[in-house]
Amino acid sequence: MPRDLHTLAKDDLSDMPTITRSPDVFGDETASTMLDATDNNARYFANLSQEPSRDTSKRDQLHPYTQTLTVSDVDSCTRLEEEAFDPQERCSREKFHYRLKTCGELSLGIFTSHSDNEIPTAATSAPVYTGAPKRKAALLGHIVATKSTNKTVTDADMALPPTEIETGTSTNAHSPTSTNDNSKLGHQETGRTICIHSLAVLPEFQSRGLGRTLMKAYLQRMEGQGVADRAALITHEPLIPYYESLGFVNQGPSPCKFGGGGWFDMIKEFDPEAELA
Repeated sequence: MPRDLHTLAKDDLSDMPTITRSPDVFGDETASTMLDATDNNARYFANLSQEPSRDTSKRDQLHPYTQTLTVSDVDSCTRLEEEAFDPQERCSREKFHYRLKTCGELSLGIFTSHSDNEIPTAATSAPVYTGAPKRKAALLGHIVATKSTNKTVTDADMALPPTEIETGTSTNAHSPTSTNDNSKLGHQETGRTICIHSLAVLPEFQSRGLGRTLMKAYLQRMEGQGVADRAALITHEPLIPYYESLGFVNQGPSPCKFGGGGWFDMIKEFDPEAELA
């Protein structure tokens, strides 16, 4: 479920870097400052040199940028999830495949163009065609989401539809079995709530502001595109202040039983006037 592990609880937004469009060559931080919210496949990167309170020397070497996730990122997302979450709270590969195939435009990754094969997601990364054949687009963090007709995240929103379960290899152990209406399981295209199922950053790249940069860019994009009225997630109590700093409002204990329960509902209402022309 959404978290950047324990480090997120210490973050605030006072030094949030601006998000800028990525140039053709990664690392050029003179790119234009306008977010093109109509281009789901456009790449963006953070001008992280503006964030003085963190270890910018290590982070600047990454030249991170954000990009919409696709089915080709399934294996990287799965590996990242294994690194960042306890087993009972991980998203399965089958759920990643379903969500990125069905509504990948609602998911966003933060990447680095790097030749470091020690990055856990390097083995599943695609080459970057920049004239350096060893460089890959390594996934450092992701946000994966679907849409719902509910205002808060439910177990049904997190489930796989029966057709996906039948064709996959997962037992889908965390999906609800009490509902009789299978049409309400999983992504609901007509819904106006974005359900954020996973916010994760590789543990060795935490404490660099990547999680908050990713979430801020994501919320700006979703609000600007006008694709939903709100974003919702569930989190554990220690991370409530972190999500409140991002504009989410605590709705109290959640009835969700995923991973053993103990969640709190969080909602961020979007500004209807924020939609970009």
